[in-house]
Amino acid sequence: MKLLREPLVHFVVIGSVLFGAFSLVDAGGESSGDEIVISSGEIASIAATFSQTWQRAPNAKELESLLSERIRDEVFYRQGLAMGLDRDDAVVRRRIRQKMEFVADLTADVAPTDAELKAFVAEHPEWFRNEARFSFKQVYFPASSGAVPDALEVADLLRDLNSGAADASTAGSPFMAGADFRDLSKSDVARTFGEDFAASVDKAAPGQWNGPVASAYGTHMVRVIGRVEAREPPFEQVRKAAEREWLHVRKVAANDALYEKLRSRYVIKVEAVAADTVENRQARVTP
Repeated sequence: MKLLREPLVHFVVIGSVLFGAFSLVDAGGESSGDEIVISSGEIASIAATFSQTWQRAPNAKELESLLSERIRDEVFYRQGLAMGLDRDDAVVRRRIRQKMEFVADLTADVAPTDAELKAFVAEHPEWFRNEARFSFKQVYFPASSGAVPDALEVADLLRDLNSGAADASTAGSPFMAGADFRDLSKSDVARTFGEDFAASVDKAAPGQWNGPVASAYGTHMVRVIGRVEAREPPFEQVRKAAEREWLHVRKVAANDALYEKLRSRYVIKVEAVAADTVENRQARVTP
């Protein structure tokens, strides 16, 4: 008797009654030959989704409404397919492609062993290596000011800065991000100043003023005051990142393999288009 008190049993019974009612609506009429079956498992899934959303089970009326919407969806979906409304629809195409790729992803979604992950890290050390980090000071000359020093002035300034005859805090112009930078990774430096600036800082000998170093903002004199070299972290520190990347690589490979297998079933023909035709079309859409 306990079974009869279970909400899921009620959902299945109500769903069965509701489906029976739908099948009798057109009683006495000609059978269409098509059948829409809402299984007990699907009813349970619909009820579970409602419960997760509203933190309670649906009552009989709510479940009836949910099943009515499910049947309505199926009727319109089937009729749309019969009318060819799915053809040449970019949204439908994209969604089906996503589902196919998801199927391929499932085949690759397995838990790797530590041995596999260690081999993967060894194969791609640059993905997991801790970057070099820098602390440095800089003297800035904005490109727009017209006060960028020439080669002789640069040499004199570097000499005075390194000998202590010039004060870095009063030389040059104020920089919006400041003059003193601490414990930045090379990629952090590149994001702020540009790749060339970061490469120059990476090569600079610590303790000495160096320059001129160009950035998108202007010209800089730079003194590296601290450096932590790039290093290979212990495996346990990168295990989660390695597992994430390992799964991503597997999924990409599985998608590519599925695509190549399916593509081999088709003869692909791409018609040649005259260059002037392409140019004319581009001209028509260019504002």
